[in-house]
Amino acid sequence: MKTFLVILLNAAIFISIHGQSGAENRCPYKGIPITDTRILSLADDFTITTTDGITRNLYNTLDSGKTVFIDLFYTTCYYCQIYAPIIEEIYLNTGAGQEDIEFWGISNNLFDTNWVIDQYKLDYDVSNPCAGPWGGGTTAFSIIVDGQNFQGFPTYCVICPDRTLFFDTVYPPTVTAFDPYFEHCEASIGIDDKAPGAVKAGIISIYPNPVKDYLSLDIRSKFNDQVTIEIFNTIGNNIFKSSYKNSSNIQTLSIPVKDLPDGAYFIKMIEKDQLIDTRKVLVLR
Repeated sequence: MKTFLVILLNAAIFISIHGQSGAENRCPYKGIPITDTRILSLADDFTITTTDGITRNLYNTLDSGKTVFIDLFYTTCYYCQIYAPIIEEIYLNTGAGQEDIEFWGISNNLFDTNWVIDQYKLDYDVSNPCAGPWGGGTTAFSIIVDGQNFQGFPTYCVICPDRTLFFDTVYPPTVTAFDPYFEHCEASIGIDDKAPGAVKAGIISIYPNPVKDYLSLDIRSKFNDQVTIEIFNTIGNNIFKSSYKNSSNIQTLSIPVKDLPDGAYFIKMIEKDQLIDTRKVLVLR
């Protein structure tokens, strides 16, 4: 009898650990349950105004050839906070919204004012544009989840230029898990350094970070060609551009930032008109 109880207890523990669904490992949705499942569909149009004051329309963005990645979140959601660094890494790896893929965070939580969302972005190192109820997030959320099997926050969606919506694509997220969806949308996801033995090209290190006056970049060329370094602010304005002759496999560049206002910036490395790498740096004095 004792042996039977031990076996039964172990079985219960196994089921408890391994039997959880993705919905049980998310922050709950307290709205009206959505039970219909429409796994593959066409996205309906919506417009949001992100906390940086920029208005973005879905169809206009798709018609420009961009793929849109949607992060449905709210600021006090534990799992949204946990996975924010992974989404940030994907965002930077795919060009920080300056290339084929735009990333939009959307919250429908009434407590997520623009100020609260901006503090969340600061606390959890989020740099992609985000919109809350003040910017049309509630309406956008309702449009996106309409007819879908919404299981909780965060939920990640990919929308192709042909308006195909992949709802709740991957959970939990990993850095490369969304690549098949991006490839389906024919969106560039950067250079291929995944082959065995491949030597990664790009920005090897960036220091100091935060920086005051001069930023040092250790870079490795992909094509042994002239390298261009560009700096963008968080609303996408190009504020620095300079080209450098490639002189070795790995070289160190010194970039002046002493005239830049304090804040976050994106450093882009370009070679032969191809984005090689993107990094984020903080100017702070």
